[in-house]
Amino acid sequence: MTCNSSSLIPKMIDHAQKSFGVARFNENVFEFDLCLWTLLKSLSSLYPKEVSEQFSLPLDTVTALASASESQLKLLSSGAIISFKLSGCEKDYIEYLEGHYDHVSLINNQDAGLSSAYWLLMGRIAHDNTDIAAQIFDVTTSLTKSVAAATDNQLRSLACDKDMPFVIRFSPELVKEILESDECHVTHLILKKHQQSLSTGGRYEL
Repeated sequence: MTCNSSSLIPKMIDHAQKSFGVARFNENVFEFDLCLWTLLKSLSSLYPKEVSEQFSLPLDTVTALASASESQLKLLSSGAIISFKLSGCEKDYIEYLEGHYDHVSLINNQDAGLSSAYWLLMGRIAHDNTDIAAQIFDVTTSLTKSVAAATDNQLRSLACDKDMPFVIRFSPELVKEILESDECHVTHLILKKHQQSLSTGGRYEL
């Protein structure tokens, strides 16, 4: 029987949610996570050495990622947690959101699209539940509370003005394992990925 990753992934996430208390599958989270993996694939093709160093990935894993298919990238992606976490100082982001900003400014920096999408997605989820947002993005509730209280314009300004360095949230060795696994037998690796990601996820006050 042929596996279909599009229908398989939500089932895996539901299983993970029941097993480890992960947030329920969210299509917006999944699409954003897939965008990040797709970007990393492109960077792996262009700058393999830099990707290897920044994300602590062996070069053979970077090579595998560079040639990954869309269905493989979907298996790496999650609709319950973001696979990458901020490695920048959260205090800087919080202080920025607590500071003054131009309420009527229009953001002209088109290069901040992915960064804006990150903060706006966090804001949308944090509006509903700051604890769940902390779990999904692996940040503190101090940050999700600040993001929830911010306007969309504030968040876009933050995206333009502050760097957003990312690191992979789970063991880098799992990336190649998932890429090389048959879709019908990869469920345990997906669950392992979620378990590792949640071992330090959903942090609370700074």
